[in-house]
Amino acid sequence: MSGQSQESFPCGEAVVFAVRGEIDIANATQLCAALLHATDRPECHCLVVDLSRVEFMDVSGVRALIECCRVMTWEGRHMVLAEPSAAVERILSAPLGLDRVFEVYPIVEAALVHTAHQRYEEGPFTGVRGYE
Repeated sequence: MSGQSQESFPCGEAVVFAVRGEIDIANATQLCAALLHATDRPECHCLVVDLSRVEFMDVSGVRALIECCRVMTWEGRHMVLAEPSAAVERILSAPLGLDRVFEVYPIVEAALVHTAHQRYEEGPFTGVRGYE
C-alpha cells in the first residue's frame, strides 16, 4: 500500500495526529472523535494520522479510521495514514481492500509533501490509558 498510488491534491494546512497505545473496541469511537476534533478548523484540509506508536489495532480500529475518513471526505477534506507500526501494518495488509480506502505513507514527512503548511499535534489519545 502506498500513498503514491492514490490521487493527491494540494492542501492549505495539515495536522499530524500521533496515536499511541492500543486501538480496539473499547476506544475506537473516542479515537474517531479525537481525530475529527483535531481538524475542526476551516483552514485544516488534511489529517495525517501517525500510527508509528500503535501497539495493537483490531477491526474496530479500522472501522473508526474508515468512519473518520468518510466524514472528512464528505466535508471536502482528506485523511492519510503514515508510518504504520508492525501491528497496524498486519491489519492494513489483510485482504480487506483497505488499499482502496486509505493513502498510506511510509513516513510522516512523505505524507506532508502535498501540504502548504503543517502543524504537529501530539494526539491526546492512547488506548492504554484513555484521554490524558
